[in-house]
Amino acid sequence: MKTNNDLGIFINKKRIQKQISLRNLSRQIGISAEYLSKIENGLRPAPSIEILEKITIQLLLSPQEKEIMYDLAAESKPYLSLAPDLLVYINENKSIHKALRLAKRCEANEEDWQAFIEFLTNKYL
Repeated sequence: MKTNNDLGIFINKKRIQKQISLRNLSRQIGISAEYLSKIENGLRPAPSIEILEKITIQLLLSPQEKEIMYDLAAESKPYLSLAPDLLVYINENKSIHKALRLAKRCEANEEDWQAFIEFLTNKYL
């Protein structure tokens, strides 16, 4: 099964930049070198969020790089998926379910979401 390989390319590039061998990284994150190789070559979709978190730590990814990797992980799945960090956040916050249902029911558009993003940015960042 060939999957979207952007995640594999991303991990491979970061691993090589950090001068970590495939075997060494696989050992550090607790998976086989064969499994990591299959991820890097697009033959396997993303591993669990726990393994992705270990990759983040071992490759010293910035928060932005971690978010990119999580988005690529979702895209690597052969089915409709969402970045694992967002899934956890949504599942832990029931108000988000209500907000998304309301936005869907009201047919919130790009302008509505941009206003929401701007509101949060101004309030918290």
